[in-house]
Amino acid sequence: MSLLPVMAAKNLARYKKRTMITASAIAYGLLMFIIMRSILLGIDSESERNLRMYETASGRITAPGYWEEKDLLPLENSFDPQVLDSLLTSTTASASPRISFGGNLVFYQDTDESDGIESFPEDGSIPVKFVAIDPVQDSDVFGLDQTLVEGQWLQDGEYGLVMGHWLAEDIGAVVGSTVVVDTHTQDGYAQAFDLTVVGIVNCPNPEISRNGLFLPLSVADEYLEMDGDVTEVNLNFGLSDEGDASFAAFGAAAADLGLEALDWPTLGADFVAISQAKAGSSAMIIILILVIAAVGISNTMLMAVYERVRELGMLRALGMRDREIRGLFLWESAGIGFLGSIIGVIFGMVVNWPLTRFGIDYSFLLRESNFGYRIQGQMFGVWDFPSILAAFVMGVVMTVFVAAFSTHRILRLDIPSSLRFQ
Repeated sequence: MSLLPVMAAKNLARYKKRTMITASAIAYGLLMFIIMRSILLGIDSESERNLRMYETASGRITAPGYWEEKDLLPLENSFDPQVLDSLLTSTTASASPRISFGGNLVFYQDTDESDGIESFPEDGSIPVKFVAIDPVQDSDVFGLDQTLVEGQWLQDGEYGLVMGHWLAEDIGAVVGSTVVVDTHTQDGYAQAFDLTVVGIVNCPNPEISRNGLFLPLSVADEYLEMDGDVTEVNLNFGLSDEGDASFAAFGAAAADLGLEALDWPTLGADFVAISQAKAGSSAMIIILILVIAAVGISNTMLMAVYERVRELGMLRALGMRDREIRGLFLWESAGIGFLGSIIGVIFGMVVNWPLTRFGIDYSFLLRESNFGYRIQGQMFGVWDFPSILAAFVMGVVMTVFVAAFSTHRILRLDIPSSLRFQ
């Protein structure tokens, strides 16, 4: 029995071409598995990171009933953020009060060239969502100020506006442009005021680049007559599971104060839904890849086994037992699987390296489309070493399984039939 591995190695060396064909089928299947797994996990992890860094943080505290009417952006469902001061002093979380309100962004064609600013090729008005932020506290919770590509960040008390660069391109806004905010106060009275575009952000989160409009909290408080109230307080406990647990504990304490806590999966429900749907579809894609690889392996292994039926008949006639023949083929298949898996893993890692380092630019697809993912341009792969190890083991196991099935069928033939096999 100890000679079987040696005989298997000699057979693999003797049938070099067949060995490499079978190993190549295994390698290709594992290569595609590693790349697809890397891309799919990269999309999820990058989307979650961008969602939490620029849109939801760890979670949000709101007044009761606000979330049910979130699409209406009700200013009457507001609260005094100071009620959270006692809770915030006992945590290490960063907090950012905000006012989200709806209205119209009104702009007029710039015909005065004396100021050197050419903006707004035509008059227009679009319904939008405005977000009033504290310029200092918001930077401790979100990374929006780090995505500024033109102009400057907001200053407290300044009548300024920062907008996403896709939105700015669509309406023709540039730094220095003046717009009119047409909205209503907390009590429902019509209100309008001018703001100057002071900055433009190019955020990895496409929702910000497509719809982002930010102004100082103090300006919104004045014109919306909020008297210090806000519609939300966003909290950042970090991106770890411990941070999520800390927010859950904070939310339970906030509920005792009559407020409502919304964690990031609730706030990003559209992304969570599409991610869960993708998990099923990606599993199907990976299964199809494995099925295709298994078919290729089966064909080549069956060919390899059936080519040697007469040889097996001779070995059995010389006294070699079926158990030893089966072991010989299993050793050979394990060797082919090992070789193919090594090649597939090596090439998979080589191809995956530029994906993790440079990514793939597909911004042309997302400029006019919204797929729910929070990725704007570069799609990066990730290193998933447990999956790579699983792929290696799977390549070997799958090859051995196919060989075992094929050998079992041949060994059902008697010796004379094996010797006459064509």
